[in-house]
Amino acid sequence: MRPIIGILTRYDANQRGRALNYVFDSTRTAILKMGGNPLLLCPMQNIEYYDTKYRDYVAPTEEEKRLALYWLDMCDGLFIPGGSKISPYDFFILEEALKRGLPVLGVCLGMQLLSNYHKEEFILKEVENKQLHNTAWVREDEAKPVHKVLISKNSKLYEIIDKEEIAVNSFHSKEALKNDNFNTAAFSEDGVIEGIELKNYPFCMGVQWHPELMLDTDINSVRIFEYFMKEAMKHKNKEVVII
Repeated sequence: MRPIIGILTRYDANQRGRALNYVFDSTRTAILKMGGNPLLLCPMQNIEYYDTKYRDYVAPTEEEKRLALYWLDMCDGLFIPGGSKISPYDFFILEEALKRGLPVLGVCLGMQLLSNYHKEEFILKEVENKQLHNTAWVREDEAKPVHKVLISKNSKLYEIIDKEEIAVNSFHSKEALKNDNFNTAAFSEDGVIEGIELKNYPFCMGVQWHPELMLDTDINSVRIFEYFMKEAMKHKNKEVVII
């Protein structure tokens, strides 16, 4: 039986201005390709998440929390994808996933969400070298490596990939700042944080690039997902105690 991987939906609007909760098909197919069973974790509050500013969100009711946790409790792992906006719901699901010992993998905005875990103020920095980090996303370039990433030998990421330097794809306009709850696992050539790992936790990793888009061409991306799925399967096969 495949491990069930919960995927946080992202928030946007279509060309007509209608708010969306969505997941990229590349994310869904990556989970399937690597042996998982994707399950979308949509917000349970009856509000438009794209149009609401972060400071204007109201706390979920106990019933809304119960509905959200009903789906999370089915999951063996949590994938936090890229996107353009983060909400308090994302932090709620992350907190509950960690209480359950779920393996967590965040990419791009997902890593930036992790970098703000248990911080008093949500902070991201504008990327200075926009050409290096390819902020103008073009579909034809989504799987193309555009810069190097330097990996710390004292990291889970190095244990998985077994390399100190790799080439990655990249398209992001913001960068994460240091969070003392996490070890920094990787940097880009210009010093942008590219990989983080939650301290004293089996597997909670964020990477700034998009390995889910490189599975057909990049063995390093495959190894990251293989490890994530292995951890999810371990969780599936053990009795879970909520902290």
